[in-house]
Amino acid sequence: MAKSKYTRARIRAAGRQGKRRGGGRWFAAAMSLIVLFGVVGIVLVRGGSDSSGVSPQPGNPTTGAPGDHWHTALAANICGEWISPPAEFENSAENINVRIGIHTHGDGFIHTHPFTSSEGGTNATFGRFLSYGGWSASEDSLSLWEGPATDPGKTDFSNGDKCPPGTLYAGQAGVVKYSVNCKNQFRNPSDVRLTDGEVIAIGFVPKSYSLGVPPNATATPANDGGNPKAINTSGCRTAGPGASEAATTTTLPVKP
Repeated sequence: MAKSKYTRARIRAAGRQGKRRGGGRWFAAAMSLIVLFGVVGIVLVRGGSDSSGVSPQPGNPTTGAPGDHWHTALAANICGEWISPPAEFENSAENINVRIGIHTHGDGFIHTHPFTSSEGGTNATFGRFLSYGGWSASEDSLSLWEGPATDPGKTDFSNGDKCPPGTLYAGQAGVVKYSVNCKNQFRNPSDVRLTDGEVIAIGFVPKSYSLGVPPNATATPANDGGNPKAINTSGCRTAGPGASEAATTTTLPVKP
């Protein structure tokens, strides 16, 4: 009888030990998965902000290898008028002692040849160009370099504002709109990554109208050592003879 009790006790003890061992294995497996997912998450987050290996890239001063040199056509339409392109600048509006690699030569183009990795790769955005110039753009507001000819000092616009007197859409409420390669876009314009040979148009027009084709959609950027070529975007047809002759031409935007 004593032996039987002893045997049953051993069986129960072995069962409890097996459960503990099984539970320990499950716990270890769960912890391994947590660590694995954590590492993957960190890699993904870092990968999203790391611009190394992503064009455009700066030159390599050690090897002498040249960096990328891109050109993006830019035009702005305020209430039916294509305003003049921004004036040339190569230094940041926030600090004039800082030379920047995303700038313009007053030719209606954004010139992108990063000097550092901080303005290369995924950091080379339309928003960075605007901030360098002292301007800004979002889904619902604009702050540009100049206003329409009838009110050049009117440079800030928000959704619902009325177009200034003397403009094509005077008195009508407008909204911020923008396009890339003449196709309407619907996210934050500042998030647009710059691309060589593309056309960016931004503006403020009544909701029922699109911006139309920029007058510099087939123009050639200024020669600043980057072997510039005329823009040739299949999605755009020129609305004029080019930026040098039609940058301020009033062109009736078309309904979407």
